[in-house]
Amino acid sequence: MKLYARRTSSNCQKVLWLLGELGLDYEFVATGGDAGGLRDAGYLALNPNGVVPTLLDGDFAVWESHAILRYLAATHGPERYWPEDPRKRSAIDRWMDWSQSQFDASFMALFWGYWRTPEGERDADANRSQVGRCRYYMTILDDALEGHACVVGDQFSLADIPVGALMYRYANLDATAALPPNVARWYASLTEREAFRAHVMLPFDDLKGRLAP
Repeated sequence: MKLYARRTSSNCQKVLWLLGELGLDYEFVATGGDAGGLRDAGYLALNPNGVVPTLLDGDFAVWESHAILRYLAATHGPERYWPEDPRKRSAIDRWMDWSQSQFDASFMALFWGYWRTPEGERDADANRSQVGRCRYYMTILDDALEGHACVVGDQFSLADIPVGALMYRYANLDATAALPPNVARWYASLTEREAFRAHVMLPFDDLKGRLAP
């Protein structure tokens, strides 16, 4: 397998984290950012969107980070990552989609609007609004984690990865509030995972004030 990715991309970090959890061998192909290559004809033939990540498994290309997560779980992961039972799978799917459409959307708007925008160009009102939305989503996640070790039950699964991949930045961004108790407990457990430390807990100071992808 080959993974075309940028290590500082949160979407790429989701995939790198799962690859690490599964202990899979793959070739990392630096793509995007300073490495470039997103508009190369060969890359666009794999991913017509010209973004990262893209997984190439033999001659089969998969793009969109959550689609890659599901593909890896279905082909290489234990049953608990993405179960065959439709109801159990639905519980995981809904949190993956919630993360992408709700929390991720607000946090990434804040991350770009606050952290990646030069201070003199920031829209303080818009950032304040996104902070409020992120805090609201944290209360939803905190309620889900009440009495559970993980987002869905007590076993680590795909439900933990999308929102978990943003928790390092959220917890260390000076614009956001302290994590609520259940989220804080869950996040602390993530920091004990070797693959999380290797692929998600990376410095992001070089992205400050940098609007370029």
